[in-house]
Amino acid sequence: MKSHQPRYAIRKYAVGVASVLVGFFASGQVVAADTPSVTESSATTLPTQPSEGDLPLSATEEAAQPVVEKPIVPAPIVDQSQPTLPDRELRASDLDRLIREEAISVTEADGTAQPVPVTATTETPAKDPEQEEKLAKKKVISIDAGRKYFSPDQIKEIIDEASKTGYTDLHLLVGNDGLRFVLDDMSLQAGDASYSSQAVKEAVEKGTKAYYDDPNGTALTQAQMDDILAYAKSKNIGVIPTINSPGHMDAILTAMEQLGIENPHFNYFGTKKSERTVDLDNQKALDFTKALVDKYAAYFSGKTDIFNIGLDEYANDATDAHGWQVLQASKHWPDEGYPDKGYEKFIQYANDLAAIVKKHKMKPMAFNDGIYYNGDTSYGTFDKDIIVSYWTGGWNGYDVASSKFLSELGHQILNTNDAWYYVLGRDKAGSGWYNLDQGLEGISKSAIDAVQKNDGAKVPFIGGMVAAWADTPSATYKKELLFKLMQAFADKNADYFVADPEIVEKALAEAPTDLDHYTPESLVAFTAAKEALGGVGAETTRAEAKELIASLKAAQEALVHTESYAKELADKEAAEKLAKSKVISIDAGRKYFSLDQLKRIVDKASELGYSDLHLLVGNDGMRFVLDDMTVEANGKTYASDDVKQALLEGTKAYYDDPNGQALTQAEMDELLAYASSKGIGLIPAVNSPGHMDAILVAMEKLGIEHPQATFDTVSKTTMDLTNEEAVNFTKALIGKYMDYFKGKSKIFNYGTDEYANDATNAQGWYYLKWYELYGKFADYSNSLAAMAREKGLQPMAFNDGFYYGDEDDVAFDKDVLISYWSKGWWGYNLASPQYLADKGYKFLNTNGDWYYVLGHRGEQSYPLDKAIQHSETVPFEQLASTKYPDVKLPVSGSMLGIWADEPANEYKEEEVFQVMEAFANHNKDYFKADYTALRAALVSVPTDLSIYTEESRSTLAKVLDTLNWTVSRAHQEKVDEQVTSLTQALSQLKPITQVGSQAENDVRALVEDKPSLEIVEKELDFEVVERTNPDLAKGERKVVQAGVKGQHREFVAVSALDKSHQVVGTEVSKEAVAEIVEVGTKEAEVITPTPGLQDGPSLQPDLPQVDQGGHHQVRPVAPEVKPLVNVQLAPVASEQKTVEEAKPTPMQDQTPSSHQLPETGQESVLGLALLGAILGATGMGLKGRKED
Repeated sequence: MKSHQPRYAIRKYAVGVASVLVGFFASGQVVAADTPSVTESSATTLPTQPSEGDLPLSATEEAAQPVVEKPIVPAPIVDQSQPTLPDRELRASDLDRLIREEAISVTEADGTAQPVPVTATTETPAKDPEQEEKLAKKKVISIDAGRKYFSPDQIKEIIDEASKTGYTDLHLLVGNDGLRFVLDDMSLQAGDASYSSQAVKEAVEKGTKAYYDDPNGTALTQAQMDDILAYAKSKNIGVIPTINSPGHMDAILTAMEQLGIENPHFNYFGTKKSERTVDLDNQKALDFTKALVDKYAAYFSGKTDIFNIGLDEYANDATDAHGWQVLQASKHWPDEGYPDKGYEKFIQYANDLAAIVKKHKMKPMAFNDGIYYNGDTSYGTFDKDIIVSYWTGGWNGYDVASSKFLSELGHQILNTNDAWYYVLGRDKAGSGWYNLDQGLEGISKSAIDAVQKNDGAKVPFIGGMVAAWADTPSATYKKELLFKLMQAFADKNADYFVADPEIVEKALAEAPTDLDHYTPESLVAFTAAKEALGGVGAETTRAEAKELIASLKAAQEALVHTESYAKELADKEAAEKLAKSKVISIDAGRKYFSLDQLKRIVDKASELGYSDLHLLVGNDGMRFVLDDMTVEANGKTYASDDVKQALLEGTKAYYDDPNGQALTQAEMDELLAYASSKGIGLIPAVNSPGHMDAILVAMEKLGIEHPQATFDTVSKTTMDLTNEEAVNFTKALIGKYMDYFKGKSKIFNYGTDEYANDATNAQGWYYLKWYELYGKFADYSNSLAAMAREKGLQPMAFNDGFYYGDEDDVAFDKDVLISYWSKGWWGYNLASPQYLADKGYKFLNTNGDWYYVLGHRGEQSYPLDKAIQHSETVPFEQLASTKYPDVKLPVSGSMLGIWADEPANEYKEEEVFQVMEAFANHNKDYFKADYTALRAALVSVPTDLSIYTEESRSTLAKVLDTLNWTVSRAHQEKVDEQVTSLTQALSQLKPITQVGSQAENDVRALVEDKPSLEIVEKELDFEVVERTNPDLAKGERKVVQAGVKGQHREFVAVSALDKSHQVVGTEVSKEAVAEIVEVGTKEAEVITPTPGLQDGPSLQPDLPQVDQGGHHQVRPVAPEVKPLVNVQLAPVASEQKTVEEAKPTPMQDQTPSSHQLPETGQESVLGLALLGAILGATGMGLKGRKED
């Protein structure tokens, strides 16, 4: 049985500390390298490391003259639970010069302006020495391939990116804690000892796996390195290999022990052994290390120019990052147990390695921290040929020599500023020191020439190196994040990098080619700018290319369309806007909405130009029940009546709505047909795995134990994704609803918002990740999306759970339409719209700014006044957290949300309509105009047009032929003009009237009859609808909704000849509201809710009816004559198509926006049908009379 115990609550620590550190970093100060806490110390004590909150030294601050501090014997080792900083380990306008535009003149010929052929010439400018010097600097990307395994393909991808971005070198650490490159021959002669190749290989492999056994691989082979070096050379990328020592040697130290070398580790006073640093007093260990470095140097000789020997962070793990002080201590306190002449031995070791590298015709390089530590030259002299990779200016208690000092001593400086560092896995702010955001910010604030601790001087440097480290080797490598860092560094230092050909080609490809759409005058500057950019070469810098691209874009934006093309574009844009979906969402899951209420919402939506009704039938409550609710799941059959009863009880447990509990299948059938007749599509929603209150209760009643998710508390809303029985039942239940809506709807929303917010203080997604359950959520979401797609439905879901935190640690179905409502809030870090758009998602913009929660006012969440205000101000395509049109993303439409968070609050129709009207009026370009009056006018067209003169029929035909059904609300006057034209054409129809003798052989006189038009107003009775109520005593009646009479208008033609009256049209000026009466049937034991609206009386075959929101209107028809063309004036219930449904798609809609929702509405063809009738009367009809 599953445990029902709550999981432990998650607590977050160190937020304040992280904020302080970020603040320090943003101020341009540097905290680097190894970790933790610093306390003020006297000159005779050894200070501890800085804490995360301590103020680090400024990188540009002049270092104070160091005080020699006496290291003390370390206290017994105790567990330090305080969070610590990681170590390193944590390695915390040229356009005018390029082109000269020729004089361009535009001449006129035959009255038409013609452009003179334009040629932009480029000068070969005198080479700028300063620019040449910048391009000659090294631009290096460093990869920690010692700690973490990088495959040859991954390394080649990095080389490709480096090459196209303008880098010169790849710094490849193959020996750094781990040793992940093994030569074919690894035999070594170290002093008097010999080690076989196989023994060394096995020992190194064991040492590397002991450090971190990478599931992706252990080490590169010599053949693979040969291939990598050749590939890099083909891309003009140099390789700088690194074998780090005497620190960061974890794998090599383990290998030495395997090979019989005793005690190779540095040991601090016998109390703490360094896992990564060799003991400089162990000659056998030193001999082995030097022999190993010599082996690798021999391999890289002739293949590379520089070889990095490391030399950083001596025994930081054993000395609280005071290894250099410990090495220097014996000079001042010779008899107190510190390593005898330790720092002198380090200098000798460094020089020995430099000599080995130089012997193999390469330049030695090393990190800066150990070189002349404390600015002290009294211990000896480092080889001046060592290039210093200057990464840190130190921190409190870690007093490295200044970059100015090292430069003046003759060392070349490669600027490796740790402000640019990124540690894999720390992908955003707050994820640890040297996170990506921190690195990007550092790049933005520190240029390539900003060498740390420069004592106020401009320090000469040979280049800059940006680095990606693998302090946590198990962290996932994401190449797109590394490339983002590389691109940022190149963009910041664009005058040092050559132009990226891909960026140039992309800019050229995006430039318009259909130049005949633009005026000749505006093409002059554009043509010149395009030719200038096309001349970019290998000596063009990234900065110059950026300027040329900017010039091209400016010229492109200044292009002026020809008048005809401008109109074509305007028409296309208008059509695209009109084609976008306009959706009104109703929370009919929490609160019961009657069929009549929903029909009136459909009426309003149709009138205002909305395209769809989004109906949440499952949202906390479950308020739509199918006739057959049998569910097959978990090897069981859950009987229909049992499921119905369980859902009813679950819904009542959530909120027992006095107005009703659930819509029946008959009512949903009627609603779908009614919405279709009004040109409104229906998008159903059954929410899960959150907002499932009723379904969770139902599952328990059906015998499924503990379906609720449990974290800090037991969730009342959300399903436990580890409960397979609950998951299977929910999928089967939702599948039944998908089956019902298949073929009736185009889209199905399966929810997925707000996971267990009630049990996690709105941290549900974070908890899922913490407990490694996020993958289960992705699997669940993807399975529902696949189910919908298999049934021909477009899957839709709210955005909350998709790629939470802008992280792609799981994969979601790319076909899901994202209903994007919020970017989240503090602690609720939902994926940004841009992030999801980059992954290919399209959006139904459900901006929470437009939300209205029924009954909410003032300071309550989503109040009415704010909903109206935002509906009138927030742009239609503006997604949450973005600014439109600055950010334009693939929006297929927008959705206005009406919610029932407090279902007991009264539903006031006028308030909902007010919000709907505000939204439609603010976005008139997107909403269809109100065609109610035009439809009413079309109904007035006579069925038999053969009785009218040919001239008047022709006039009517022309009007009908020009009717436009794709006018936006912004141009309502065009529809009004169409109504006026149609009304006028109808009033000018001239009947053909026979007067005189009726004798068969007499000549018939034709006299024109000019009838007058009378308008008759009549009351329209309301309909009384009875429905049963199982909770009301039998025989008892209760008026739920009072009836209201409507008004009916008849258009009557009065003959001028014989004063006869003929009804030629009708219009409902005010719709009647049905009276709803509940009749009690309490004696029944269990009563299934009956359909809310009983079928009306059977229709007379000669009196077509139009369903108008709950009542039936009988429309008078003209006196019966034999029609020449059969024309249906109106649909009969739901069996006939509406007058709009069969109308061919207007020309504008034949090329819909690629971001359009599936077509869910219908359009009228009555105009075309009537036009056919007219043509029949003038053609085929006349012929028929002759035959008679």
